[in-house]
Order: sequence, then C-alpha cells, then structure tokens
Amino acid sequence: MSVTPPALRPPAPRRPSRPSRPSRPAADAPAGPGVPRARRWLGRVPGAPAGRPALRPLRSLRPLHPRTDAGTAALVAVVVAVLAQIPLLTNRFFYLWDDSAAEFLPVWNRIGTDLLHGHWNPLVPGMWNGGNFAAEALFGIWNPVELLDALFTALSGDLLIAAIVIKTQFLVLLTLGIYAVCREYRAGRAAAAVVAVALPFSGFTLYFDAASWIAGLMGFAWTAHFWWSARRYMRGRLNPVVPIIFGLMIVTTGNPYGLLGMVVVASALAAESLAARDRRAIWRLAGVSAVAASAAALVFLPLVLSAAVTTRSPGSGIMNTGFLVPGVGDLLNLSAPAYLPHSVSWHMAFWSVPATYLAWFIAPLAPWLDWRRVTHRPRTLIGVGLLAVVYLAMAVGPSQIWLFRWPLRVIEYAYLGLCIVLALALTEAPRTDLPRRRAAVTAAIIVVGGYLSWSAQPGRFHTVIAATALVGVLSWLMVRRVRAGRPLSRLLIGGTVAVLGFQALAFPANQNVTNWHPQHDVASMKQHFDKLYQGNTLMVGDPLTEADRLGRRQVWHDLPGGNLLQVAGVTSLNNYTGVSYRAYMRHLCMSYYGGTCQSLFARLWHKDTDSAADLADLLRLQTVVVQTRQSVLKALNPPPPAAGKTPTKPLVLPAGWTVRELDAHTLVLNRRNALPWPNGRVSYTAPGVHVTADDIASDGVGETLRYTGSGEVRIAALLWPGWHATVDGHAAKLKGTDVGIIKVLLPPARSGGSTLKLSFQPPGYRIGEAMALLGLGLAGLIIALWYRSRRRLRAEVAGTAAMAVPVPAPASASVPAPVPASEAAADTSDRSSSTDS
Repeated sequence: MSVTPPALRPPAPRRPSRPSRPSRPAADAPAGPGVPRARRWLGRVPGAPAGRPALRPLRSLRPLHPRTDAGTAALVAVVVAVLAQIPLLTNRFFYLWDDSAAEFLPVWNRIGTDLLHGHWNPLVPGMWNGGNFAAEALFGIWNPVELLDALFTALSGDLLIAAIVIKTQFLVLLTLGIYAVCREYRAGRAAAAVVAVALPFSGFTLYFDAASWIAGLMGFAWTAHFWWSARRYMRGRLNPVVPIIFGLMIVTTGNPYGLLGMVVVASALAAESLAARDRRAIWRLAGVSAVAASAAALVFLPLVLSAAVTTRSPGSGIMNTGFLVPGVGDLLNLSAPAYLPHSVSWHMAFWSVPATYLAWFIAPLAPWLDWRRVTHRPRTLIGVGLLAVVYLAMAVGPSQIWLFRWPLRVIEYAYLGLCIVLALALTEAPRTDLPRRRAAVTAAIIVVGGYLSWSAQPGRFHTVIAATALVGVLSWLMVRRVRAGRPLSRLLIGGTVAVLGFQALAFPANQNVTNWHPQHDVASMKQHFDKLYQGNTLMVGDPLTEADRLGRRQVWHDLPGGNLLQVAGVTSLNNYTGVSYRAYMRHLCMSYYGGTCQSLFARLWHKDTDSAADLADLLRLQTVVVQTRQSVLKALNPPPPAAGKTPTKPLVLPAGWTVRELDAHTLVLNRRNALPWPNGRVSYTAPGVHVTADDIASDGVGETLRYTGSGEVRIAALLWPGWHATVDGHAAKLKGTDVGIIKVLLPPARSGGSTLKLSFQPPGYRIGEAMALLGLGLAGLIIALWYRSRRRLRAEVAGTAAMAVPVPAPASASVPAPVPASEAAADTSDRSSSTDS
C-alpha cells in the first residue's frame, strides 16, 4: 500500500475568509461595484450632509416585514385579494359583466352540473348554437383548474358569488406570477411587490379581462408563471415539472392570446440564451415548450375543423378597422387615472374606462430613476425588451392579424415587460442630483397628463381635476421621500389603493360592453322559469333593443340574455356563442348573443324551405316567447275602432298553441299537445319510416333510435362536425338541412327492425390524443434526464469532496488554499440568495 508523501498532499480545504467590508463612501460618491447590488437602490441615502454615513440598511423600499420570498409573496397575495373587492363597493355586478354574465359563468355552471352527475361533455346538443364547448375552446374543458372552478360555480348556487371568487383567484395568481418573474430578473422584493400589486389593477386588466373576458385574465396569469418557471429551469434551478404544468395550463385555457404569450415569452428566453451562448438552456426551453404545445391540437383542432359551418373563420388575414386600437399617445398616458382614449368601440366613440392606464407612479417617478444602472446587464434584458417591443408593436398595429383581433387585448403583456424593467429600476438607487429639474419634470408630466385627460373628455372636468390632484399629492409625497431616502413601497402601494378607490367611484362599470343585469341566484331562477318555459324554448325578439324601450331589468327578468336561461334549466335555442353555426343563425335571423328578428315569429308556422314540416315542429319547440311591442298587443286585444276607421285585424294564433302568459313585454305561447318521441330528438320522419323507439343516452349527447322501413329522419340537433352515425354497426351518412339540423337517410331496416346510433367526438380528437401522448412521453424523458443530471452532479460533488483529504497546513503557508467546487457553489448561492427566490 502506497502512501502519498505529505509534501504532495493537497492542502486542507478552508472556507475563504469573508472579504473586508468596504469603507462607506462620501455622501456624493455614487454606489459602485464595491457596494453589494442588493443595497444600491434602497440603501443609499441621497443628499446626506457631510459627516453622515451615505449608506443605511436597506429600508427605502423595504417596509415589507417578511424576510423571505414566500412571506412577501403571501403578503402581496392577501393585499391583492382584498383590493379586488373595492370595485364591488360601487358596482356589485362588476365581475358578472358582459361575456362573464352572458357566457362564461352560465356555461361553467352547466359544465359543473354535468360533472356532478358524472358526465364530461364537449358538446351539449340542448344548448344548440352555444353548446359546442370543444369548438369554442375558451371554456377550459381540458383544464383541471377551470373544471374545478366549474364545479364550484355549480355548487355555489349563485353566479355572482362564483364570479367574485374565481376572478379574485386569478387576480391573485396573476400578481404572484408578476412578483415571481420580477424576482427571477433579480429585482428587489419590495420593488417586485410594488409592480405586482399595480399591474392587476391596470385599466385593461381590471375593466376588460377581470370584469368581462375572464379567459384573457387566465391566459395572462398562467403566462407570467410560465415565464419565471421556464427561465429558472433553464438556469438549472427548478424542476422541469413546474414550467411544463404552467405551459399546459396556458394551452388548455383555450385563449389564443395566452398561447401567443407563451410563444413570445419562449422566443424572448431563447434570445437571452443565444446572447449568453447557452445552448443547453435553449434545449431545455425547447423541451418544456414542446410538451406544452403538444396539447394545442387537442384544444384548438375542433375550432379549426369546425370552421366550415361557423361564421368565425380561423384565419381572416390582416385588416385594420381601427376597432379597439389604442394610439401611441394613449399609451403615453399610462399614469393618468382619468384618461379616456378615443377609439372605435362598442356603443360609443370613446372608451368609458381608462383602458390604457397602468400605474399612477410610473411617469412621475421616471425622472428620479437611474436608468443607466438598469441597462448595465444588456444581455439579461434582451428577452424583456423583445417581448415589450413585440407587444407594443401589436398594440398599435392592425385591428386584426389572423386569429388575433382588437389590439387592446395585448397591451397588458407589453405592460408586464415594462413592469419588470420598472422593478429593476426601483431596485437601484434613485438619482437625486439636480432635484429642482427633476421635480419640474415630474410636475410637467402630471400637468400634461391632466390636460390630455381633460381634452379627451371635456365633459368630465371635475373627474379629471380630482384625478390630477390625487396624482399630484401622491407624487409630491413620493418626491419628498425619495430626496429624504425614506421608504417608498408603502406609499406606492397605498397610492395604488387610493387611485383604485377613485376609479371605482368615477368609473364603476365598463359601459362599452353589455350590462345584462343578470339574475344570479340559481334557485330563484329555476323557481321562476320551471313551469313557465317548458321543453325547447325559443325567444323571438332582441332583448338589447327592447330593453331600451321598457327598461333593462324589467325586460331581462323574463328575457334573460345570452346563456342565462340555461342556468334555470331551460332548453333555450337562444344562446351566446363565439362560433356561430352559420345556417342556423341565418335561418333564424339570430345574432351571436341570441337576439332574433321579429319576422321570425311568422316564419315558425310555415313549411320550412326543404321540408314538409313547419319550422316550429322541426325544432321541436314547446314554448315560444315573443317580445310584445305595442302593435302586437293591439293585434292580440284590438281596441274599439274609432269613427270612420278600419278595425284592427286580430292576431291569429297558430293551431295547436295557446297563450300561457301575456304582459307589457312578453307573450308566452305553449304547445297544447305533447310531441311524439318524448325521450328523444326526432322531429320529422318520412312516410316510409316508422320509429318505434327514440332515447337519448344517459350523458345527454348520444342517441339510439329503433325503426322499421326506410327513408329520411331529422334530428332536432345541429350537425356540428364530429357527429357519427351507425345503422346496425355500419356507418351511415349524415347531412345538414337548411336550418342546420341533422338529417339521416336510413337504409331499409331488417326484418325485426334496425338501430340507428348517434355519437359525438370532437373533430381531430384522435390527432390531439396522439399529440398529447407524445407530449406525455417527452415530459417523462425530460424529467428523467433532469433527475439523472442531478444525481450525476451530486456524485461529482461528493467525489470532489472525498479527494480533498484534510491535512494540517504549514504554519508559514501564505497562499490561500483552493476551495472545493461544492463550497464555492454554496458561497455563490449564499451571496445570491437575496435576489434569487
């Protein structure tokens, strides 16, 4: 056995001595490399007199007491959850507004109800135009979080409560994602908290996404989480499971803007890695992105493959109508809480809410920030800059590019990039030289913002004056604290609270979109409509136009808009949809939200264009609700004719129908006799066919029909792509009628009768399933490689430590001993722990 001579043994490993603390510079000395980075912004005391130390413990933006990222994030989440309730103080329906009231919450209630009964249905035939959840893509039928929210909606029994809880949930998720991505780019905890509280209450995010377009809020929140988790995984600091989960959440939400956000974020991260020449990071990013994208076929193929029968083309080229397109000047007023931009929109020529507002302190604080220090790491900011530039270009670009329309929708993604840069600037020390000039610039910014707000809406003079004064007072306090080196985070967050309260008073609702005045208590709705509207129910008329005549609440008590009748258990043919079935919409003269022409009433009682049966019979109508304008009331109850005038001709009701209810705004007709085949959907049979049984499957989708003879049969359900029919196990051909319902040409039956079976599977499901399985396999491979690399790293570290045999070092040794790789890594981790979460 050989023994290594002592002179050849490696010296005993020692922890490196802590470097001596640098002497504190003079008051006018700038914070340089010798000052720890985490202390530069909040530790410098600007303008300190001679003889006073120019550095203090970090307190300028550090009044947040939790000392860990988890604690700060939890505090920020609680703050945002509380602030999310402020809009409800002036408008209790704030979160049950427009599409949320007419489409999302009613559909989630239906999905949750089906789940409670053990069914998961991508298609609900009884919802007709609005029942193809797979083609809509927006309802998250593949997303586990949204399915849980749907269950909560059904169990809550109140759409308003469900809307408040779900939207608060995603505002909190969004703020946590913003905080995490700012920390990932090494922003300070307090600075990250400030922007994380501000962005969820910016104009578009609050008044459009949170109030109405909840799918947009979901996609945005998951995108922020994908950003930080993917970047951290690329650096080898996080398990790949986390970014994979967040990426899948984005895709399965079904919002194309979220999917676009994931693509842009991935491109931004790839640009960072290319700049750093880190090929391994690029391969890691490509792997997790591919796994997330593997679910896209499952989610979006039904939309693409159903486009042939819908009015929503998957690709409409590039055009610009100016609709919801903000101008560059609108974006520059991001700190004006009362600025209402002019743009083409619904109902009015301007926006009724400050849609381009971001945060009150950004513009006034800009002259005091040291932007040079923010750009001292250009490679790190390449990705953030790329994302901000791409989205800013889209925000002021054409009104539609392929699937993506209404550029205002992408403004929050551009603001996210801006908030990251702002958080980095807040982390650095402020500039306090030339204080009078900087204060003058701040004052000018506030005055110009106030003037532009007034010039946009001169009629809201008092609102603009109040908003400008509020920002002015807050900015004055902010400048004083900056010059005194005092904490800012409480003031910035407190100012955000104050501005949010002001906006809740001044702009309680987004009047550019529709207020449906929804009934929200499910039990009371069922009690009201249970006996009144029975079976297939069709409303004739447009509730939006009629509401202007009789008052919205009165009309929508009996004529709920969108999908609200589905909540009451009514099988309504009028539904809100984003992918309208073209033939059905045209034949019934129906709008996307379910309103119809008055002329439809007369058309119901005539033979349909391609059938010997009446349209009302083909649709298996049992209840018809008509908006009774004054002319209809006079026709139903003709007044005594005036002298010399021809008497009004009374309205003749269709045969087999009776008046169930008549008031100032509705006429309810019920069918006298029950329809044949009460357990199925058959609405017409040719003379040579005899249907002996017709039963809908237990899931409410499929159908089984027993018949003898041969000929044509029509089913009162829309022929969406994905329906399949078999007769005695052999494929049968399906055709659509002029109104869009299913027509089957039945072959001659067997001697004992034959069986027709109808089933539905979303188009492209097999392709989507195969892609998802490939993605699952790739995810398993990525995770296995991750754990293998971790085990290999641990083995290398253990081997290095074992080779360093501790021996006494010579007393005269003056050369510092080499540090093992494990200890060097630990020391690096310790030094970076203040910035890495």
